[in-house]
Amino acid sequence: MKKIKILKTTGSELSNQLWNYVSIYAYTLERKFTIQNYSFFEYGNYFTMSAPNLFFRLFFFLPFTNYTKRKTSFKRRLWRKLYEYYTKIIISINKQSVITSDNSENKPFYLPPTNENLKLSEFEKSNDDIYFDGWLFRNPIGIKKYREEIIEYFKPRQDIEKKVSTQIKTLRSNYKNLIGVHVRQGDYKEWRNGAYFVPQIMVKEIILEYLKTSGLSASETCFVITSDGPIETLLYSDLNLYISKENAVHDLFLLSSTDLILGANSTFGAFASYYGDIPFVVMQKEQIDWGYYSDKKSYFENKYCTMVHF
Repeated sequence: MKKIKILKTTGSELSNQLWNYVSIYAYTLERKFTIQNYSFFEYGNYFTMSAPNLFFRLFFFLPFTNYTKRKTSFKRRLWRKLYEYYTKIIISINKQSVITSDNSENKPFYLPPTNENLKLSEFEKSNDDIYFDGWLFRNPIGIKKYREEIIEYFKPRQDIEKKVSTQIKTLRSNYKNLIGVHVRQGDYKEWRNGAYFVPQIMVKEIILEYLKTSGLSASETCFVITSDGPIETLLYSDLNLYISKENAVHDLFLLSSTDLILGANSTFGAFASYYGDIPFVVMQKEQIDWGYYSDKKSYFENKYCTMVHF
């Protein structure tokens, strides 16, 4: 059986890798191929899928067991540099079987069943494995068609799943509504001059607007907050809060278990929305288009979420 091997030379954060991964995985299901993801070593140990081989398990996946620092950390940069050397060798040896999503305009490379591609079709006819390099492979039709298989394949590690389940069960025993809130701080304060950074005072205003437009009772609602920075708890003293202190993988699945997500314009909240099949409202500095969200009851391709490249 033909194998699809994901190389993705450059490193990126969790949800950017996941959007790429699920899109390629849906393609392999459509074609009945198998998949190996060599590039997922920073996060693979948080999930139930196995490493591509023993070498990668020992020297790439295991060193990142329970490692939570981001891509700017020394360890991740060092391992990524080693991995980059590895991928260059693999690509040079198999250059006739490599397909890349890279392009100057940052346009998605759509995969079957979303879109047929002539070059990819030619690769499929050969007996060789196909190597995928790049971060912009997308498959919007595929990830809907194979949603059940994707949810099963991308289940978190059992201890993470159990902890999230226990937390959600406890919260639901006390509150009728659980609203996830993803507050992106860290790099968003500086990236692109802070264009996508929403200060916490504005987050509070958005939460109050949401309560008003949705008609939910504040006393019956708990806001489950995840963030990569400290939360100003006094600012939200008149609201019911649950503030997560866990890692990014845990927080992703915690958000996916709520009823709706209010989140920064990022791939993180969007992927949690997809996994949990719940609505995602993008928090922004501009006035939120609440009318756009009024009929949304499940996952959808949010036109205000510009980071995913649907």
